[in-house]
Amino acid sequence: MKFFLKNLLNEQAKSIIRSFGLYQILYNKIHSHKLAVAGKRLDICANEVALYLLQSGKGKYVLRDKICLEIGSGWLLTHSLVFYLMGAKKVYATDLYPLLQPENIFQAVSKSVGWSILDSLSTFEDREIIHLRLKKLLSLKKISVETLKELGIEYIAPIDLSQKIPTKDKIDFIFSKSVLEHVPVDDVIPLLKNLESSLSEDGFMFHLIHLLDHKNVSERPFDFFVYSQEAYSRELQSRWGNRIRRSQWKQIFSNLKHLDSRFVFEWLCKDRVLPQKIDSSIQYTDEEDLIVSHIGVFGEFTSFPKVKS
Repeated sequence: MKFFLKNLLNEQAKSIIRSFGLYQILYNKIHSHKLAVAGKRLDICANEVALYLLQSGKGKYVLRDKICLEIGSGWLLTHSLVFYLMGAKKVYATDLYPLLQPENIFQAVSKSVGWSILDSLSTFEDREIIHLRLKKLLSLKKISVETLKELGIEYIAPIDLSQKIPTKDKIDFIFSKSVLEHVPVDDVIPLLKNLESSLSEDGFMFHLIHLLDHKNVSERPFDFFVYSQEAYSRELQSRWGNRIRRSQWKQIFSNLKHLDSRFVFEWLCKDRVLPQKIDSSIQYTDEEDLIVSHIGVFGEFTSFPKVKS
């Protein structure tokens, strides 16, 4: 218990440091630069989106002339750029905080492997169209918020989607990757209900949800199970993960009356040990429920309210 108390005290000190404006500016610049040449390169994000759409059963022209919404678009908006490449008419790239670092976007585009992007996305749009749009991106040596808007990508931050949606237009596709686990528990249902109500008649959504402890995800991915509900604040829920397990997510999504949802995949973390004691505030069905690391949730709008069995 001393170890976890010390962790909380250290986190309070770190929280104070993170609150300084200069720290946030420097962190955002350094972090976005690292992402631009690694995990948020355009080709990597294109591969991810293609994988998720294929597993959801989607095919040709799925985003052509569609309105898209990305939740938690982050520092570089590369997933939103993928939607542009796939023919989207309008993309709303949103975030709870203004994190965007547009000066690093071109690096995320230019450091990518072009043929990999074309190969990944050609299942969903004509290769020639993707190629022309990619050439357009590569010609933009300096990308700004205004430039993105000209491409049909509107950056909106800060915005809390549990309170409001950025457009009155119906949305055809809603996407998030490793975002919903950072939403405080009390805000999850209001957020998803807002998203559900914003979908068009043919609208659908996909969410990749990462269920492990984000503080030390590689070495101690289950540590956050030991904290009591009182000790695990909204800030910690946002930083380390809200601790909602697979079984709870399934129930939450099934309770959305106008969303027909299913898990298209789930992955387990079997090579790390659970804590000896799991706090009673953690809701789970069995040990497997605790060690699920990721779930892919696909949902489509249904006009007829679902009837509970």
